[in-house]
Amino acid sequence: MSSQLQNGDFFPDLTIDGVGGGTLALPRDLAGSYAVVLFYRGSWCPYCCAQLAAFSRARERFAEVGIKIVALSVDDRATSEALVDKLHLSFPVGFGANAVAVAAATGAYLAEGAAYLQSTGFVLDQRGRILTAVYSSGAIGRLVPDDVVGFVKYVDAHREPTQEPALQTR
Repeated sequence: MSSQLQNGDFFPDLTIDGVGGGTLALPRDLAGSYAVVLFYRGSWCPYCCAQLAAFSRARERFAEVGIKIVALSVDDRATSEALVDKLHLSFPVGFGANAVAVAAATGAYLAEGAAYLQSTGFVLDQRGRILTAVYSSGAIGRLVPDDVVGFVKYVDAHREPTQEPALQTR
């Protein structure tokens, strides 16, 4: 495993195929908004499904605070499409992630045999810098919507007046 990302680091550039077509370019597609990036183990994981459904149900609260959400896994296109439909996910979902490459770029834990990524969550500022990261080495331990909304409200309320929330290029 490579080094885990630290608060203040820029989220690394990742490009992944998205359900519904096109690609997700992270963090570029999230620029200008607070963002949550979720790595989930796969559609077979009940904890992951519960987390993804909770984030989807909270979409209005996230929109009020200006938070975008994106999730990705190693699942294939058909499996990911079925999951989006089953859970009525309201945010972009990437599929076919190369677990080894994503882990090397982000420090996420790999499952034994590098078959999939363990649950990992990042909260990013408007410029793509990491505000907080949650790395799980197993099935449990992940971001939850209430914590994210409260955290972003706190960060926004305590931002120095001279800090610009606008996107800055790297």
